Amino acid sequence: AVRHRNHSGCMTANNIVLSTTGNPVLVDLTSEFTATYGTNARRTIGTKQVLWPGRVTGDGTIKYVGADNDRDPILTAVGGTTPNVALNNQYRVEDVNLDGSVKYTGINNDRDPILINVGSTTPNNTRQEQLP
Repeated sequence: AVRHRNHSGCMTANNIVLSTTGNPVLVDLTSEFTATYGTNARRTIGTKQVLWPGRVTGDGTIKYVGADNDRDPILTAVGGTTPNVALNNQYRVEDVNLDGSVKYTGINNDRDPILINVGSTTPNNTRQEQLP
């Protein structure tokens, strides 16, 4: 299993022995041929499988609206009343796109990936992390 500070974790569908007789085994979770646990545990970008970004609250669900959503902590981090402020050169859970800045509005903001990942035309949807 792999977990990240603000991405939904995923794990292989089957147990894998990570070394045999001292030879490490490569597990490539970016490959579409590596089976994962659950349904739709990774998203596809180009030819690679990646973790779903946007799990800011850490509760296992990517949620754009409603109680305990992952969007509001981004607004709170930048100051709440000034959504156009950016926190630059920061290592924070609210940095959904991992560019070193926390932005609520504008180009490369951290709010839009959450909306896209739940389904941009249906902001009430959620995406559940696929870990037992």
